[in-house]
Amino acid sequence: MRTLRWLWLLALALSVSGCIKVDQTLTLEDDGSGTLDIRYGMSEQTISQLETMEQMGQAMGDNAGTDLGMDTETPFDFDFDEEDVRERFESEPIKGVELVSTNAETIDGWRYMNLKVRFDSLAALAKTDLFEDSEISLTRDAEGHYVLRQRSGDAEPMPSDDSAEDPMQTQMMQQMAAMFAGMRIANRVSVPTEIIETNATEVEGRTASWVFDIDEEPSVLSKLEHLDMRVVFSSTGASIDEL
Repeated sequence: MRTLRWLWLLALALSVSGCIKVDQTLTLEDDGSGTLDIRYGMSEQTISQLETMEQMGQAMGDNAGTDLGMDTETPFDFDFDEEDVRERFESEPIKGVELVSTNAETIDGWRYMNLKVRFDSLAALAKTDLFEDSEISLTRDAEGHYVLRQRSGDAEPMPSDDSAEDPMQTQMMQQMAAMFAGMRIANRVSVPTEIIETNATEVEGRTASWVFDIDEEPSVLSKLEHLDMRVVFSSTGASIDEL
């Protein structure tokens, strides 16, 4: 329930001022190296509210925010200061990972941060804070195809829409769905060879996309709590170390 608690706290701040947008693209080359492009955004009003919550948490004591699942130093891990982002990467450098660029911008009252990371291997990328709350793996199936998976949230399997849910949790989800109106999260994976199979919501060529838009699908919060993205692609013409 850690993810649900985080979402509920964030919803309190976002209920008046809007929500979040995240766009992430992982591009994998045939030798296992690649790039990770991330763009996330929040309305400036929301950022101001979160900063106020952070100050309140610090005033209440070191454990006040963490007891509720908040990070009083970097609330919700959304940083819009280019220098801070670069310092976080450079303070604990990871061999095989390079922060190529950062760019912050403000458009129509929304603040955005754009990051580009280059990595030598998935193993190196997995060691970064970017994957602190998720697990990424690359294996081979019986046919020799590569199987790339990224899992986050609870380890429990994603419940089906027809399965019975706890009434209180269902009510909480409905309330949060209204508060999170406008939230859109897009995760894309571009692989070096033909896609054989995937559970992505969209596929175009060698790119699989998982797009979660709460305005189109209110149940998306439940899916995010049990996220398991999977893409199977051909090993022909590629030589990538398993992870």
